[in-house]
Amino acid sequence: MRKIAPLRINNIDELQKSNETLKRYIREKVNQLLSMMGTRPLDPAELDDSTLLDIDPIGIIADAFGQVLEHLEETNRKLINTKDQLQAVFETAGVCISIVDPDLRIISCNEKQRELLVSDLNEKEFVGRYCYEVYCGNDSPALYCPAIETIETGKPVFIREIKKKGRYFQIVTSPLKNRDGTLKGVVEVSIDVTEKKRAEEGMRQAEKLSAIGLLGAGVAHEINTPLGNILGYAKMLLKEQDLSDHHKEKLQVIVEQAKKGSEIIRGLLNFSRQSKPSLATISMNDMVNKVLLELSTQIERQGITTRKNLRPIPLVEADPLQIEQVLSNLVLNALHALARTPEGTIIVETQRTGAFVETRIVDNGPGISDTLLPLIFDPFFTTKPVGEGVGLGLSICSGIIRDHGGTIQAESDPRGKTVFSFLLPVRSP
Repeated sequence: MRKIAPLRINNIDELQKSNETLKRYIREKVNQLLSMMGTRPLDPAELDDSTLLDIDPIGIIADAFGQVLEHLEETNRKLINTKDQLQAVFETAGVCISIVDPDLRIISCNEKQRELLVSDLNEKEFVGRYCYEVYCGNDSPALYCPAIETIETGKPVFIREIKKKGRYFQIVTSPLKNRDGTLKGVVEVSIDVTEKKRAEEGMRQAEKLSAIGLLGAGVAHEINTPLGNILGYAKMLLKEQDLSDHHKEKLQVIVEQAKKGSEIIRGLLNFSRQSKPSLATISMNDMVNKVLLELSTQIERQGITTRKNLRPIPLVEADPLQIEQVLSNLVLNALHALARTPEGTIIVETQRTGAFVETRIVDNGPGISDTLLPLIFDPFFTTKPVGEGVGLGLSICSGIIRDHGGTIQAESDPRGKTVFSFLLPVRSP
């Protein structure tokens, strides 16, 4: 800003000179102000003494500053509203959004990102930390990190599928630049596709199982007849009087193996059969008593203790044969688990749980590991040795309960306890 030297007035001439200097200065500043406002500067003739007073330059300046201040306040209000709107979109977006700097340190992330990938850390604890530590649980970036490629190339990168903390995401990383074009950071947008991936895998699995079911049904029918003939002739030979004990023992092995083959074929047929349950009104307490009575010989032979805790429960609508098959399967599974357990115990319980009747089969066997537990209802999954099962029992049980509108689940403590429970809807009044 131009400075005016202090006035030292000694006579009239000096006073006039000083006045002229001030007038000239004021004229220059008035024209400068008019130029800034987009108005044509005034000629010297238009800026005589009386015009200066009429124009009121100080008033003009004050008004101009008032207008500028008002404009700035309005602009600031708009910026605040825009910022609030963008922040709301940022926070409520249904996808994960994160911003990291060129060193991969987190600048900010939205609510969805925090919900899925930040765990229980608060904002002060994760801002400034490396994204691969917080989001991926790694000590270093992944072998192929899209954020690093964006930093190196300055271009967006799309990843169809990447796994973070047990979930699957589709990711797009885009460069975040300053006004001068230099890279400020990376914006990472992630879409959680875990459920979509599971659904796709489920569809593929269903297609495979459908094909296996058709194949199994065809093979089972083809094998059933010759296997029945083998079993029939073996039983006829066992009735011969002149057979030695050695030959009888061998024939008994044939009979047992043929029976196992028949059980496998029955399982394949049940698995491939798409028949709907024939509903009837049944008591789950009566069903439990019937199944335990039918299996009592096998239970006693194995030295297993059984206990019942059957509470008063309402009736259910279900297919008696199918529910009996489910109960028998679950009890036989418990017996198999207790084969090497001293003082093995099976507890069968019933109770009402809301609009359902719950049946629980509890054993004190060795339990099921956390790795195997999620797989036990998958078709053809089994921990039994070859020749002792094909892994269809629990899968068939799951399908039966699902067709009845119920659910089935398993809980296990690897230290020694397994609980299978299933729910069936209470009969409608």
